[in-house]
Amino acid sequence: MNAATVSALAGAIGVVAGALVSSVGVVLRERLVGRREREAQEALRLQQLADQRAAFQRDSILGLQEAIGELWSQSADGYNKAAQQQAKNGEWPRPDLTVMADFNKISARINALRARVFDDELRALTSDLLVRIWAGIEVSDWSQQPEHMIAAREPMNRLQERVNSLLKSLF
Repeated sequence: MNAATVSALAGAIGVVAGALVSSVGVVLRERLVGRREREAQEALRLQQLADQRAAFQRDSILGLQEAIGELWSQSADGYNKAAQQQAKNGEWPRPDLTVMADFNKISARINALRARVFDDELRALTSDLLVRIWAGIEVSDWSQQPEHMIAAREPMNRLQERVNSLLKSLF
């Protein structure tokens, strides 16, 4: 073989080898980019799920807090109306839950929201508080209601603190 043929053959082998190395590099780079893209998409999907879960919990906790406040307020309103009647005629009236039908609706909403809350401590505080508020609503006469509501204050305060703590962690 003459020098020109060897030189041409070496050049051709060099071009083929360079093309092979370049192709392998492109394939490896594409695999790496594809894997990173899949990992980024998975991380984004997981973040979206976490954001949806946090939003669901925020909405549930805020709704629960509002409903408990509503039940508490209506119980106090019932007591105040009974106290006005007692001031007029000297006797405490018996609680009439048919006049305060919203108590049952609000309690049902509280129970539904409690079921949506993931935090066991908040769920337990809600159950305890609901029992105590209802004890103040179902008294034989309204003169007994204040002692039940006083007993419910401490669980109400603990519930509000737990709500505060959970909301801080969800924002």
